[in-house]
Amino acid sequence: MLELLEQLFRQVRAYTQAERYDRKQVYARSSKHTTMQFDRDAEDLIINGLSASGQGFEIITEERPTFATTEHPQYRIVVDPIDGSTNVERGITTAAVALAVLPIDAPVTPENVQWALVGELFTGTVFEAQKGGGAFRNGRRCQVSNTSNLKDCVAGLNLDGRNGDTLRALLTENPRLGIVRRTGSSAIDSVYVASGTYDAYIDIGDEITGESFLASANIVLEAGGIVSDHEGQPLRPITSLNDKFSLVMAGNKKLHQNILARIHKG
Repeated sequence: MLELLEQLFRQVRAYTQAERYDRKQVYARSSKHTTMQFDRDAEDLIINGLSASGQGFEIITEERPTFATTEHPQYRIVVDPIDGSTNVERGITTAAVALAVLPIDAPVTPENVQWALVGELFTGTVFEAQKGGGAFRNGRRCQVSNTSNLKDCVAGLNLDGRNGDTLRALLTENPRLGIVRRTGSSAIDSVYVASGTYDAYIDIGDEITGESFLASANIVLEAGGIVSDHEGQPLRPITSLNDKFSLVMAGNKKLHQNILARIHKG
């Protein structure tokens, strides 16, 4: 299965380097959402690859209604064809393909993901995991960070319309987060916790949706990290890609608890 996910990622990456790729072309626009042509094209590539694989999938993706490739699919796959679309449209070279496969009868949670892949479109870096088999970055086993103090923490932090009180508590009250980063792709920001690139990732405000974090969260768990909501509870099952979540991911339990304490103070 991971080989199939890798093939799908490579097809999307090749497309973004082809002549027909146009980062400014709009596929559809409404008052609530704009779908870029590259999002639609990447999604089509993934769907066609899943259909041609001969394996049965129920496909959950952002740009179209859920459907199945066979009458009785064995698997469910949650697809984010390009996470970081605004980056791509603006010419910022940070974006990812995120794919998470679960048994068809399993609740859609990070713990139940059987295979996960997050691939960086412009660098080609691949993060992947198989349930119970650990997490890997370009074939090398991931190792989460052991940093436990906020003042030493390098954290990914989503600032886009998020809870102001929480952000102030994390950024201004001592001891505050040591170093803050934001790539513009939640899938990448999240999965960086798995490899110790970030010590933590924080996204508070019930805004992020499942396709952006499901694969990454599974890879973080397989690497030995901690994933929860802003109350420290396991993430509730994803019932649709309209469901909104808050996330706290950390490389170890102590840092996770320190972040939760600061969030609650905010």
